[in-house]
Amino acid sequence: MLSRSRERLKPVLAFRRTPGNYNSLPSLVGALERAGLDSRIELRLAGSPAEVRGPDAVLAYSFTTPALGQVAEELSGLKGRAERPVLIAGGAHPSADPEGCAALGFDLVVVGEGECALVDFVRDWLSAGTPQRPQIRRGAAQDLDSSLHVAERAGLFPFVEISRGCDRQCAFCQTPPLFGRMRHRSPETVAAGVRVAVRAGKRRFRFLSPDAFAYGGAGAGARLDALGELLERCRAAGARQLMLGSFPSEVRPDSVEPALLELVRARCDNRSVVVGAQAGSDALLGRMRRGHTAALARRAVELCLEAGLNPLVDVLFGFPSETPDERASTLDLVRWVLSHRRAAVHAHYYIPLPGTRAWPDAPAPLEPKLRAALAGLQANDRLEGDWQEQIALGRQILDWRERGLIRV
Repeated sequence: MLSRSRERLKPVLAFRRTPGNYNSLPSLVGALERAGLDSRIELRLAGSPAEVRGPDAVLAYSFTTPALGQVAEELSGLKGRAERPVLIAGGAHPSADPEGCAALGFDLVVVGEGECALVDFVRDWLSAGTPQRPQIRRGAAQDLDSSLHVAERAGLFPFVEISRGCDRQCAFCQTPPLFGRMRHRSPETVAAGVRVAVRAGKRRFRFLSPDAFAYGGAGAGARLDALGELLERCRAAGARQLMLGSFPSEVRPDSVEPALLELVRARCDNRSVVVGAQAGSDALLGRMRRGHTAALARRAVELCLEAGLNPLVDVLFGFPSETPDERASTLDLVRWVLSHRRAAVHAHYYIPLPGTRAWPDAPAPLEPKLRAALAGLQANDRLEGDWQEQIALGRQILDWRERGLIRV
């Protein structure tokens, strides 16, 4: 297990643990375990920066853009502290704005995937001491079959990551610039990680993928075979419950096929499938670079219903350049989805994120009439989502850019 003790017997590397980095920390800790470095350092989980002291200690952050305000506040509190640890940053936001993170006070900023870069840093740190400040390092793409999704000795068992990266280039998404092209863990490697988690008492597993139905590559037949083998091996490894195609492994409308839905219905435990429709206008979908039409989204919903599964449809309002007519088309899609008794909608509002194609364009404002319509549907429990909070978050992110916290 990761130590929470303050007793110093070895150099300390602490990870600032937050709800937002639940899935990234096991990959980073696991990389140190595989390199044999966990025996040479004391690994900790830190609930606050005050728990990590001394210039010979390292405090590592992995965070996304919405967490920037909290991170900046914490680093401000460390400035001038004689026992300030070495500070390193990685994740979606540091990858998108490394110069801005260096200006916040980080000594090392990792761009891209962090496993290999973290191992190299720790080796340098152990041999040469405190690094020259600041540094920006680019991480290498991780071979997913070289590692399990868990960090067993640290007791970290996140969602089961079966895929990383994305071949699409959606204009609002940070995943492609962070992780690059989509690649998959093999069924054998995924099942090996599940087996380790089962030994630790875990029985219920949710798969993690940008598009669960893309697992296995091109062609519906190949994907059906790959997912079938994945589920079979995970059951054989001891999994009692498997969730695929629901959070956090949503599906794209253009990857939905009847045979894949039947596979979920027959061999998984979730009865809902999350479909990323995003908009009801083909013109808007084109500017979003989604690569599918509104008709495909509607067909995906119908296929879910025909398979006996409940579609939960993601939609996005406020994309830059979105017109009132396009918003009306998306609202029409929402109402059409909700006309089906077993269907539901999850509404989002566009959040400007550094590193995306749409950055730094501001969200399109919502008319009072449309806001009222969404609020009414939400009050009737037919629509869910944090779209109202996301309006405020988008304003805050653009304000951070104005204040210089974000430099891209």
